[in-house]
Order: sequence, then C-alpha cells, then structure tokens
Amino acid sequence: DAGAAASSSPALARNGAPSLKRTVAILRFSNETNYGRGVFGGREGSPIEKQAQDLLAARLVESGVVVLVDSGASNAGSENYAQIPADYVIVGSVSAFGRKTSSDTGVFSRTKKQVAYASVNLRLTDTASGRVVYSEEGTGEADVETGRVMGMGSDAGYDSTLNDKAISAAISKLVSNMLENLLDEPWQTTILEISGNQLMIGGGAEQGLRAGMVLAVKERGRKVKNPQYGTWVEMPGTEIGQIEVVSFFGKGITGEGSMCRLLSGSLTGHPLENLVVEEIQ
Repeated sequence: DAGAAASSSPALARNGAPSLKRTVAILRFSNETNYGRGVFGGREGSPIEKQAQDLLAARLVESGVVVLVDSGASNAGSENYAQIPADYVIVGSVSAFGRKTSSDTGVFSRTKKQVAYASVNLRLTDTASGRVVYSEEGTGEADVETGRVMGMGSDAGYDSTLNDKAISAAISKLVSNMLENLLDEPWQTTILEISGNQLMIGGGAEQGLRAGMVLAVKERGRKVKNPQYGTWVEMPGTEIGQIEVVSFFGKGITGEGSMCRLLSGSLTGHPLENLVVEEIQ
C-alpha cells in the first residue's frame, strides 16, 4: 500500500507479549526557530522540518509498534483529525536549533570543535476523541572535534551531518516515552457489519491480528462535559461480548478487515456506532 509503511518486526508490549500495532500519522512538523528560514526555506518549509519529520518516521517504523500512515494533510495545517485514516496523529516542532564552534590553541597544538544542538517537541493525539495522549520536549547534541599537533593532523570544514545527529538525538529520547504511552492505550477498531453471529471489523494482519485471537466488544460510555475545561469526556465502556478472529479480507492498511464470530454475549439492540472492538490486555 503506497499510503503506509510498516516494520516487519512484531509489535511487543512491555511484558514481551505480542501487541496489536496502532496506526499513526505525522500530521505536520514545523520549524519554530530562525534556522533555515528566509531564502533557504522556500515555499515548502525549511529543510530542518523535512529532516525532523523523516527522522521521526524512521524511528517509528523501526520500533515495530506502529504502522505509519500517510496523513495526506501534513502541509495543510488542519487539525480535523476525523478525516485522517489513523488512530493517532503526531504534531511536532523544532523549538530550538543552533551551532557553535570553539577552538583551543596551544604552543604546539590546535583543536577545533563543532557542536550542533536541538530541542524537539512532540504531541500525540487520539483522532477519535481529540485527547492528547502524550506531549514532551526533548533535547539532543552532536559534536565533532579535529586537531593539529606540530602542523600534523586534519582540519574539518562545516559538517552538515551534525544537524541530523542533533535532531535525531532529541527525537530518539522522545520516541521511547511516546511509545510507552501509546501501549498504555488499548488497541481499538470499529465494527463494519453484523450478520447473525458473524461480524466484520476494521483492521487485519498488517496490524498484528491473527486467526484465533479473541477481542472484546464494548458499548461506548456516555459522554459528559468537564466543567473545568469545557471539553467532552467519554466514560469507560461496558463489555457486552467477545469475538474471535476467523479470517481476513481487503488489501492495504486502510482497506483491510477481519471476519469474526461471536463467542459470547449479545449485540442485538446495540447500534453499530455505539460499539467498539478492543484488544484484551
């Protein structure tokens, strides 16, 4: 599927057991610094934004915990999450970036050190509820040092790879924490159709579903308004049955589904829009 990239590694929860992969999209990455702006930024944004987004994408795919989906809106500035085919979206920014060079000259020696440093912010949001699951800032630094003794040695020019290394260091510190928070959130999907004791649900083998896997069917909790923030909060759902994965259909991460059979409980009288299928943890 051209719209997604998936790691071949199985997703593992903290206890080492297989975990279903969440679908994640990087909505956008912005440069909040002055670095790379002006004539170098162009209409498509500064190079540092592309560097940061590519590095984050690589770390997420390497983790094996998520399936990365193309948001199709990374440059739109939109936060209409309901239109994005992913469980979670990430909004990132480079909040600080800079370089400095220092030198030390002695009687018989001379050293030169180049340092790049970066601060990156990441925010992970549940597309269904708009709830921010994780938000944090991370910092990273990279350096290279060269020297000469009695005229022998090497001189280093401007090392552009330090930019990537500093941003990568900052992102790497955040990705681990972000995925920990993500695994605390149960994997969920929707029921596409019910026919007797057979159900078709969204999601399939690419997300880690396997034939014989048992999932819970829950009725969504009612939504109440939080008077402190003026936002709506969904109360915990109630399990009304369990289903077993039988086979798969469709193609691609956004087009695949699973055929399931009802093992226990009854779904009669429950509107589909009020039901959610959830991983049993």
